[in-house]
Amino acid sequence: MQSALLVVLLLLTFGLSWVAEVKLRKKLLTQLLTSQKNGDQKRYFQLLKSPVAVVCLSAKAREFLSLDYYLAYEDYDQVCHIVAHLTEKPVDLTKEKEQDLLIRLMRCYLFYLDSNHSNKAIELEEYLLNNCKLPEVRAEVQELHQVYLAPDREVLAKLKEQLDTADEPQQQLIIYQRLVKVTEELDLKKQAKEYLEKMRELAQTTIKMEEFKDDKTNNDGTH
Repeated sequence: MQSALLVVLLLLTFGLSWVAEVKLRKKLLTQLLTSQKNGDQKRYFQLLKSPVAVVCLSAKAREFLSLDYYLAYEDYDQVCHIVAHLTEKPVDLTKEKEQDLLIRLMRCYLFYLDSNHSNKAIELEEYLLNNCKLPEVRAEVQELHQVYLAPDREVLAKLKEQLDTADEPQQQLIIYQRLVKVTEELDLKKQAKEYLEKMRELAQTTIKMEEFKDDKTNNDGTH
């Protein structure tokens, strides 16, 4: 009887601890997001080094969150430092458990391309292609390489085809952005201007749609 009671108490204690940890993690992530939006770097990294963060987040998760901040504020040196650590060893990026790492490395690849650090982009590109066998990821890396590092009429035609079949506004915005980049590089100034205007119009429409959805959700919640 006493043994059974002890087991029940242990289970309750474990359950309560898990619930408390989930709540603490949620609160911590909210505070981190607020600090990042406010550009409060000191507060952000104080939170990441706090005892709560050490308990609730793995070392890898804390490193990912550090990278998120540096990417948001385009801190090239810090991004390079973390990427160097993350890519020290080969990792099978095809595995589901490495999805967070894959997403971050793809964001870093795009960051290098956008900021014209082509050598770093090519280094990371090689790592991605060597360690990820997912067809859609490989196709995305190859397309980004064409758009930023080897733009030509072929990729321009390919992007136009993608635009014709794209349904989602977010997908269309990405394609427009790439069309602007390619046409600028090919010195097609008139086309570049047209794509830029269309991208801005779509962005404004998308923002208004999201605001309408938020207002509708809030209004529905009050009834």
